[in-house]
Amino acid sequence: MRLVGIDGNTEATFFRCLHDEVPDDPRVTKERRRWYEAFRGKGLRAQVLILDTEEVVGLCQYVPIEHSHLIGDDLLAILCIWVHGYDHHVGNRQGNGYGRFILESIEEDARASGAKGVAAWGMDFEFWNPVSFYEHMGYRRVDQNGSVVLAWKPFAEDAEPPRLLRPRGSLPASTDRVDVVGCMHGWCGGGIGQCVTAREAVEGLADIVAYHEIDVSDRETMLAVGRDSGVFVDGEPFRPAGPPYSVDDLRAEIVRRAETTP
Repeated sequence: MRLVGIDGNTEATFFRCLHDEVPDDPRVTKERRRWYEAFRGKGLRAQVLILDTEEVVGLCQYVPIEHSHLIGDDLLAILCIWVHGYDHHVGNRQGNGYGRFILESIEEDARASGAKGVAAWGMDFEFWNPVSFYEHMGYRRVDQNGSVVLAWKPFAEDAEPPRLLRPRGSLPASTDRVDVVGCMHGWCGGGIGQCVTAREAVEGLADIVAYHEIDVSDRETMLAVGRDSGVFVDGEPFRPAGPPYSVDDLRAEIVRRAETTP
Protein backbone atom coordinates (compact mmCIF):
# COMPACT_ATOMS: atom_id res chain seq x y z
CA MET A 1 0.00 0.00 0.00
CA ARG A 2 1.05 3.58 -0.50
CA LEU A 3 0.11 7.01 0.83
CA VAL A 4 0.32 9.50 -2.03
CA GLY A 5 -0.76 13.01 -2.91
CA ILE A 6 -4.05 13.32 -4.74
CA ASP A 7 -4.09 13.57 -8.53
CA GLY A 8 -6.61 13.69 -11.34
CA ASN A 9 -7.61 10.08 -10.69
CA THR A 10 -8.19 10.42 -6.94
CA GLU A 11 -9.13 14.03 -6.24
CA ALA A 12 -12.87 13.44 -6.70
CA THR A 13 -12.74 10.63 -4.12
CA PHE A 14 -10.72 12.85 -1.78
CA PHE A 15 -13.07 15.82 -2.11
CA ARG A 16 -16.03 13.53 -1.32
CA CYS A 17 -14.25 12.10 1.75
CA LEU A 18 -14.24 8.60 0.19
CA HIS A 19 -18.02 8.67 -0.30
CA ASP A 20 -17.90 7.67 -3.97
CA GLU A 21 -21.35 6.13 -3.61
CA VAL A 22 -22.81 9.62 -3.04
CA PRO A 23 -23.53 11.83 -6.08
CA ASP A 24 -21.19 14.77 -6.32
CA ASP A 25 -22.57 18.03 -4.91
CA PRO A 26 -20.88 20.68 -7.05
CA ARG A 27 -21.45 23.33 -4.37
CA VAL A 28 -19.41 21.33 -1.84
CA THR A 29 -16.78 20.29 -4.35
CA LYS A 30 -16.33 23.89 -5.47
CA GLU A 31 -15.51 25.02 -1.92
CA ARG A 32 -13.27 22.00 -1.29
CA ARG A 33 -11.32 22.71 -4.47
CA ARG A 34 -11.10 26.44 -3.71
CA TRP A 35 -9.59 25.68 -0.32
CA TYR A 36 -7.23 23.05 -1.73
CA GLU A 37 -5.90 25.40 -4.40
CA ALA A 38 -5.43 28.19 -1.83
CA PHE A 39 -3.58 26.03 0.71
CA ARG A 40 -1.51 23.68 -1.44
CA GLY A 41 1.13 26.44 -1.61
CA LYS A 42 1.08 26.79 2.19
CA GLY A 43 2.38 23.32 2.93
CA LEU A 44 -0.88 21.39 2.69
CA ARG A 45 -0.55 17.65 2.22
CA ALA A 46 -3.71 16.10 0.76
CA GLN A 47 -3.20 12.36 0.44
CA VAL A 48 -5.01 9.10 -0.16
CA LEU A 49 -4.14 5.57 0.94
CA ILE A 50 -4.17 3.14 -1.99
CA LEU A 51 -3.91 -0.62 -1.54
CA ASP A 52 -2.05 -2.93 -3.89
CA THR A 53 -5.49 -3.70 -5.39
CA GLU A 54 -5.67 0.01 -6.35
CA GLU A 55 -8.60 0.56 -3.98
CA VAL A 56 -8.64 3.91 -2.20
CA VAL A 57 -9.43 3.10 1.43
CA GLY A 58 -8.16 6.08 3.42
CA LEU A 59 -7.19 9.72 3.31
CA CYS A 60 -5.50 12.39 5.35
CA GLN A 61 -4.88 16.10 5.17
CA TYR A 62 -2.44 18.04 7.28
CA VAL A 63 -0.74 21.41 7.16
CA PRO A 64 1.69 23.58 9.15
CA ILE A 65 -0.22 24.63 12.24
CA GLU A 66 0.22 28.30 11.36
CA HIS A 67 -2.19 27.71 8.44
CA SER A 68 -4.68 25.55 10.34
CA HIS A 69 -7.65 26.13 12.63
CA LEU A 70 -5.40 25.44 15.64
CA ILE A 71 -3.12 27.82 17.53
CA GLY A 72 0.59 27.07 17.75
CA ASP A 73 4.01 27.28 16.17
CA ASP A 74 6.44 24.94 14.43
CA LEU A 75 4.10 21.93 14.43
CA LEU A 76 2.23 20.02 11.76
CA ALA A 77 -1.53 19.98 12.35
CA ILE A 78 -3.62 17.02 11.28
CA LEU A 79 -6.97 18.18 9.94
CA CYS A 80 -8.29 14.67 9.48
CA ILE A 81 -7.42 11.02 9.05
CA TRP A 82 -10.17 8.81 7.72
CA VAL A 83 -10.23 5.11 6.87
CA HIS A 84 -13.37 3.90 5.10
CA GLY A 85 -15.65 2.57 7.82
CA TYR A 86 -18.88 1.59 6.10
CA ASP A 87 -20.03 -1.73 4.64
CA HIS A 88 -20.95 -0.23 1.27
CA HIS A 89 -18.58 0.64 -1.58
CA VAL A 90 -15.07 -0.69 -0.69
CA GLY A 91 -16.34 -2.00 2.65
CA ASN A 92 -15.30 -1.37 6.22
CA ARG A 93 -11.49 -1.22 6.19
CA GLN A 94 -10.97 -0.06 9.75
CA GLY A 95 -9.12 -2.29 12.17
CA ASN A 96 -6.45 -3.28 9.65
CA GLY A 97 -3.71 -0.92 10.79
CA TYR A 98 -4.32 1.59 8.00
CA GLY A 99 -4.88 4.48 10.40
CA ARG A 100 -1.63 3.66 12.18
CA PHE A 101 0.17 3.53 8.84
CA ILE A 102 -1.17 6.96 7.86
CA LEU A 103 -0.31 8.55 11.21
CA GLU A 104 3.20 7.12 11.26
CA SER A 105 3.72 8.43 7.73
CA ILE A 106 2.60 11.90 8.82
CA GLU A 107 4.99 11.81 11.78
CA GLU A 108 7.84 10.74 9.50
CA ASP A 109 7.05 13.66 7.20
CA ALA A 110 6.89 16.04 10.16
CA ARG A 111 10.31 14.99 11.42
CA ALA A 112 11.81 15.23 7.93
CA SER A 113 10.40 18.72 7.44
CA GLY A 114 11.81 19.98 10.73
CA ALA A 115 8.54 20.31 12.62
CA LYS A 116 8.84 20.15 16.40
CA GLY A 117 5.85 17.86 16.74
CA VAL A 118 2.38 16.97 15.52
CA ALA A 119 -0.98 18.27 16.77
CA ALA A 120 -4.30 16.53 16.15
CA TRP A 121 -7.83 17.32 17.21
CA GLY A 122 -10.44 14.68 18.00
CA MET A 123 -13.73 14.11 19.78
CA ASP A 124 -14.18 12.84 23.32
CA PHE A 125 -16.39 9.98 22.13
CA GLU A 126 -15.85 6.90 19.99
CA PHE A 127 -18.24 7.07 17.06
CA TRP A 128 -16.50 9.79 15.02
CA ASN A 129 -12.88 11.01 14.94
CA PRO A 130 -12.15 9.76 18.46
CA VAL A 131 -9.19 11.34 20.24
CA SER A 132 -8.60 7.93 21.81
CA PHE A 133 -6.99 6.82 18.51
CA TYR A 134 -4.28 9.43 18.94
CA GLU A 135 -3.88 8.67 22.64
CA HIS A 136 -3.36 5.01 21.74
CA MET A 137 -0.57 6.20 19.43
CA GLY A 138 1.23 8.09 22.20
CA TYR A 139 -0.39 11.53 21.93
CA ARG A 140 -1.23 13.55 25.04
CA ARG A 141 -4.22 15.77 25.65
CA VAL A 142 -3.23 19.40 25.86
CA ASP A 143 -6.49 21.35 25.49
CA GLN A 144 -10.24 20.73 25.48
CA ASN A 145 -13.37 22.71 24.69
CA GLY A 146 -16.52 20.72 25.34
CA SER A 147 -16.26 17.43 23.46
CA VAL A 148 -13.45 18.69 21.20
CA VAL A 149 -10.01 17.61 22.40
CA LEU A 150 -6.57 18.69 21.18
CA ALA A 151 -3.75 16.17 21.49
CA TRP A 152 -0.12 16.39 20.49
CA LYS A 153 3.16 14.52 20.24
CA PRO A 154 6.22 16.79 20.64
CA PHE A 155 9.52 15.83 19.06
CA ALA A 156 11.66 18.63 20.49
CA GLU A 157 12.20 19.72 24.09
CA ASP A 158 11.48 23.34 23.22
CA ALA A 159 8.18 22.57 21.43
CA GLU A 160 5.35 24.76 22.72
CA PRO A 161 1.96 23.11 23.39
CA PRO A 162 -0.76 24.05 20.86
CA ARG A 163 -4.19 25.38 21.77
CA LEU A 164 -7.72 25.18 20.46
CA LEU A 165 -9.34 28.22 18.91
CA ARG A 166 -11.75 29.92 21.31
CA PRO A 167 -14.75 32.11 20.38
CA ARG A 168 -14.03 35.81 20.56
CA GLY A 169 -15.78 38.89 19.36
CA SER A 170 -19.35 38.76 18.15
CA LEU A 171 -21.00 37.38 15.05
CA PRO A 172 -23.05 39.60 12.71
CA ALA A 173 -26.42 40.43 14.21
CA SER A 174 -29.55 42.26 13.17
CA THR A 175 -32.21 43.76 15.44
CA ASP A 176 -35.45 42.56 13.94
CA ARG A 177 -34.80 39.12 12.46
CA VAL A 178 -33.36 35.73 13.33
CA ASP A 179 -29.64 35.71 12.55
CA VAL A 180 -28.08 32.70 10.86
CA VAL A 181 -24.31 32.75 10.36
CA GLY A 182 -22.36 30.16 8.39
CA CYS A 183 -18.60 29.92 8.92
CA MET A 184 -17.11 28.52 5.71
CA HIS A 185 -13.60 27.11 5.82
CA GLY A 186 -13.28 24.57 3.04
CA TRP A 187 -11.17 21.78 4.53
CA CYS A 188 -14.12 19.69 5.74
CA GLY A 189 -16.87 18.51 3.43
CA GLY A 190 -19.22 18.16 6.38
CA GLY A 191 -18.62 21.75 7.45
CA ILE A 192 -19.18 22.98 3.92
CA GLY A 193 -22.38 20.95 3.79
CA GLN A 194 -23.65 22.78 6.87
CA CYS A 195 -23.27 26.12 5.11
CA VAL A 196 -24.93 24.75 1.98
CA THR A 197 -27.81 23.54 4.16
CA ALA A 198 -28.06 26.99 5.76
CA ARG A 199 -28.21 28.69 2.36
CA GLU A 200 -31.15 26.49 1.38
CA ALA A 201 -32.89 26.82 4.74
CA VAL A 202 -33.08 30.61 4.56
CA GLU A 203 -34.45 30.75 1.02
CA GLY A 204 -37.80 32.52 0.96
CA LEU A 205 -37.50 33.65 4.57
CA ALA A 206 -35.90 37.06 4.06
CA ASP A 207 -38.62 38.73 6.12
CA ILE A 208 -37.70 36.77 9.27
CA VAL A 209 -34.04 35.79 8.84
CA ALA A 210 -30.75 37.51 8.07
CA TYR A 211 -28.10 35.17 6.66
CA HIS A 212 -24.40 35.95 6.86
CA GLU A 213 -21.56 33.78 5.59
CA ILE A 214 -18.00 34.31 6.85
CA ASP A 215 -14.94 33.01 5.00
CA VAL A 216 -12.87 31.67 7.88
CA SER A 217 -10.32 30.11 5.54
CA ASP A 218 -8.73 33.56 5.90
CA ARG A 219 -6.75 33.10 9.11
CA GLU A 220 -7.03 36.70 10.28
CA THR A 221 -10.81 36.53 9.92
CA MET A 222 -10.90 33.16 11.71
CA LEU A 223 -8.86 34.50 14.62
CA ALA A 224 -10.99 37.64 14.82
CA VAL A 225 -14.26 35.73 15.21
CA GLY A 226 -12.78 32.73 17.03
CA ARG A 227 -14.74 30.24 14.95
CA ASP A 228 -13.42 27.84 12.34
CA SER A 229 -16.64 26.25 11.05
CA GLY A 230 -20.29 25.67 11.88
CA VAL A 231 -23.69 27.30 11.60
CA PHE A 232 -24.91 29.65 14.31
CA VAL A 233 -28.47 30.75 15.03
CA ASP A 234 -28.73 33.98 17.01
CA GLY A 235 -25.12 33.49 18.07
CA GLU A 236 -25.56 29.91 19.28
CA PRO A 237 -24.04 26.89 17.46
CA PHE A 238 -26.77 24.81 15.85
CA ARG A 239 -26.40 21.16 16.88
CA PRO A 240 -22.59 21.31 17.09
CA ALA A 241 -22.03 17.68 18.16
CA GLY A 242 -25.23 16.03 16.95
CA PRO A 243 -26.00 14.03 13.81
CA PRO A 244 -26.26 15.83 10.45
CA TYR A 245 -29.33 18.01 10.21
CA SER A 246 -31.56 18.72 7.25
CA VAL A 247 -32.75 21.89 5.57
CA ASP A 248 -36.15 21.32 7.18
CA ASP A 249 -34.58 20.97 10.66
CA LEU A 250 -32.82 24.32 10.40
CA ARG A 251 -35.78 26.02 8.76
CA ALA A 252 -38.06 24.83 11.56
CA GLU A 253 -35.68 26.28 14.15
CA ILE A 254 -35.62 29.63 12.34
CA VAL A 255 -39.42 29.76 12.19
CA ARG A 256 -39.72 28.73 15.85
CA ARG A 257 -37.39 31.51 16.95
CA ALA A 258 -39.16 34.07 14.77
CA GLU A 259 -42.51 33.11 16.30
CA THR A 260 -41.29 33.17 19.91
CA THR A 261 -39.05 36.25 19.78
CA PRO A 262 -40.86 39.50 20.72
